Amino acid sequence: MLRLLLVLLLASPLLAQGKGPSKPLAEARQKACAALAEMKLAMSKKGMKGEAEDCDAIAAELKQPSKQLSAKGSGGPYPGDEAYEEVLAAWSDLGKRLAAIYEEASASLEGREREEAETYAGWFATWDQVAAGIRRLNRRRRFSKLGPVTCSWAGSLGGYLHGVYLEKNAHDPAVEGLGAHNELPGLPGATPEGAEAAGGILGGGGAEGSIDMWCGSRFHRDPVLNRGVGRVSFGGLPRGWWSCREAPGGSPKQQPDVVVYPGDGDTEIPTAFFGEAPDPFPPGVRSSGTIVYVEFFKNRPKKPKWRLLDPDGAAVEILTLDEHPLCFVAKEALKRAAKYTIEVTGQDRFKFTSTFTTQ
Repeated sequence: MLRLLLVLLLASPLLAQGKGPSKPLAEARQKACAALAEMKLAMSKKGMKGEAEDCDAIAAELKQPSKQLSAKGSGGPYPGDEAYEEVLAAWSDLGKRLAAIYEEASASLEGREREEAETYAGWFATWDQVAAGIRRLNRRRRFSKLGPVTCSWAGSLGGYLHGVYLEKNAHDPAVEGLGAHNELPGLPGATPEGAEAAGGILGGGGAEGSIDMWCGSRFHRDPVLNRGVGRVSFGGLPRGWWSCREAPGGSPKQQPDVVVYPGDGDTEIPTAFFGEAPDPFPPGVRSSGTIVYVEFFKNRPKKPKWRLLDPDGAAVEILTLDEHPLCFVAKEALKRAAKYTIEVTGQDRFKFTSTFTTQ
């Protein structure tokens, strides 16, 4: 809808006569682009090529909002945990400053210009939560022996706009079930960026909650637990839907021989799994203990057997959902604040174990 409104705005008689945006909107764009230019310089000094390219892409979006945002940055290597924490903090702070600029401008605007300002203010205001989600994702990946990822900040617009689309059309049958993975051009809030984000994995419950839900799922682990992914586009609404998909660029450093979730030594793991769309359970099952996922890329066990052991070392009754890669659940919710052991054995004395602790 924003794209449609902006296209109509550009076709309006005032602009046809050569008149640009109102003074408050023009000043907001100028201030925001100046802040993005400063950010680009800071990111360039840190060697964060992808983030510097994000600054250019976002500035181009603000200058010409009727055009689809290009989020095809080249990315780059992960700079290390301490350096990347500084990057996340910088983008969180920038989001607050840009949101304030557009919120202030919106008070002096009307009609389509006000909607433009409110849309951008809303998007920028989510960046601290985007950062929180990326922190959570890298934490989960670290325990699973996966390399960390970086974020495409320009790419986060699509997730935000798709979240807006789903919120506006929450009662429309078109967005029910797998319909949430599409955007119909005739519905309110439909945008090209949102349609791209719709093709990613979707989840609700906030930024961090969505990350945990995807990691502990049967059908939505890619890209969050994909060992070949180094950069993601992650965005959404604070109390609504979030989207995550692989972004161009990024170079994962670690290619583990086995990926397991919950990761070895990880904590605060949900005790239960309540399903997803499509339905991951066989008929008659509606919930279970948390998802366990194990994938061997080398040294795969021959004739494997698997168990989940409770804190006392007793085998928990499980339900196997997939064997390749291995995915199973406890038939009942797990105990709270309890340590569990994943065990896979095979021929030739093969044995793999990994532990995790529930919330």
